[in-house]
Amino acid sequence: MTDPPYEPAAPRHVGKMVVAATGWLALAVAYYFTLPIFDMISLLGWLLLAACWLWAVIASVVVVMSLLKQRRWQRAVAAAMIAAAAGLGTWHADWLAIYLSSQVWLHHAELDDLAAQHRRGTLPADARLPWQIRYLSIDGRVHAQPDAAGLYLPMWQNWRGEAGGGLVHLATPPDQDTLIQTAPGGQGRPRRHIDGDWWWVEGG
Repeated sequence: MTDPPYEPAAPRHVGKMVVAATGWLALAVAYYFTLPIFDMISLLGWLLLAACWLWAVIASVVVVMSLLKQRRWQRAVAAAMIAAAAGLGTWHADWLAIYLSSQVWLHHAELDDLAAQHRRGTLPADARLPWQIRYLSIDGRVHAQPDAAGLYLPMWQNWRGEAGGGLVHLATPPDQDTLIQTAPGGQGRPRRHIDGDWWWVEGG
């Protein structure tokens, strides 16, 4: 069955679709910034994600129901399929990898310069980061890892100082003996390669 002829009320569907699309976009943005803003596990982060899920899902249901009410069957099915695809894609996306890869790509010049200074031995201990990438470290500094011959940017740490996670630069690929000080009372092994010589490490 085909959709009925165009009706003047159709623009109202466009507005509802914009609201739903904005909800899915807000959800993706919230997931992308969960690590730097909410330290991965903050209650506020989970509440924001839950609110964005409700916004996106409810707005999508409103769109589908509105189209069904107007007997626009094909558009209703298409809207439902798009919403389902957006939900599945958002749920299954590796947002940590997406965030880290994009940040390393975006700031590769500054990060490469830090690594070069470290190799030359001209980088001060616990050096303050350039302002462009200072937000990548919770204390605004990069920390040398003498035992692993690496540089560590702490991106999150729990309130007890027993666990943390961040970016680490290693001159050689890590092995089972490579340990990074992720917090005053915790260590972790780099297990996720990001790009070049940069790895993600998390542990405690």
